[in-house]
Amino acid sequence: MNDIIEILDFSEKENKPGLFYCYLSVSSFVEQDIKSFQESFSVKLFPFQPSHKLLLPVFFIKQLLFLLWNSRSTSIFVCQFAGYHSFLPVVISKILHKISVIVVGGTDCVSMPSIGYGNLRKLPLRWFTLKSLKYTKHIISPSTSLIECDYTYSNNDFPNQGYRFFDKSIITPVTVIFNGIDTNRFNPVPDSVRRKNTFLTVCTKIDNRNFYLKGIDLFIEMARHFPECEFTIIGRVTPGFYFSGSPNVTFIDYLSPDSLPSKMSEFTFYCQLSMSEGFGVALAEAMACGCIPIVSKVGIMDFIIGDSGFILEKHDAGLLQSLFSKAIGADIESLTKKARNRVVELFNIQIRKSALQRLINDLI
Repeated sequence: MNDIIEILDFSEKENKPGLFYCYLSVSSFVEQDIKSFQESFSVKLFPFQPSHKLLLPVFFIKQLLFLLWNSRSTSIFVCQFAGYHSFLPVVISKILHKISVIVVGGTDCVSMPSIGYGNLRKLPLRWFTLKSLKYTKHIISPSTSLIECDYTYSNNDFPNQGYRFFDKSIITPVTVIFNGIDTNRFNPVPDSVRRKNTFLTVCTKIDNRNFYLKGIDLFIEMARHFPECEFTIIGRVTPGFYFSGSPNVTFIDYLSPDSLPSKMSEFTFYCQLSMSEGFGVALAEAMACGCIPIVSKVGIMDFIIGDSGFILEKHDAGLLQSLFSKAIGADIESLTKKARNRVVELFNIQIRKSALQRLINDLI
């Protein structure tokens, strides 16, 4: 974030119009959006990161004071995701007759009680999330599935997902802008050797919820069925969480962002077997590096991969085993090229950057 802060200081000196930006955590797409906004605005960052629920009132007070102090010089209020942290910016902007925008991401638009996932499965978070989405001026979504969609991948939760399914009264204007990948950075690294029959997946934190949410359970089960293949998980197992692994599964608990493209370039396949997925940034990054995708039919991941990979229609290990056998025997060279070309053409960071800047400028 240091480079972001440096740009922020510079942009403020240029007397650009103010943009309030509230976020829960720093991720690649958060950093990208902030840098895009900083080209036209003086960005005022507010991280909403209470370490415990009991600290929520403290953060509400801190956020309110920050908003009151900066509201006069702020032209637009932007929140990454809807939730507790988006409510006050939306209310303040409405009182001041200014613009507010919420960029939804995934967890704020779904309810999946079977795995304990989604803002919309519990009060009072559900209330704060839906009221924020109802009263904000505009919503930006990386996927049509987060607005409203059929959910057929598993029978254990609601047959539909998306915030409009849970609250039909939300008629806020919404614009779909796909997440963007830096395809100059994420590309097949020449010095990396792509090993045959290798499978990769990414799950930053592996705990009792994410183990099922990100499809790690199915990934490990496939490793047991294909002992001749190599399976790798980039992600850290939470202390105290245990599960039965397989000898051909390797864990890499951390990789620096700079080393991720070269590591991805070593693998033939990338698996994103999620129960729910707002977009699939890691999926697109791996495809840009030439990995052939194997995905669950969740969100818009089937659209992201097009005809460059393989789609698991149902959460079923038997179906996935057949899909893996088909993938191993496929035309690897052709699919590798298709996967990268798909991301370059549709999900390049410049496409999102241009669309985001155009929309924000139109709103104000």
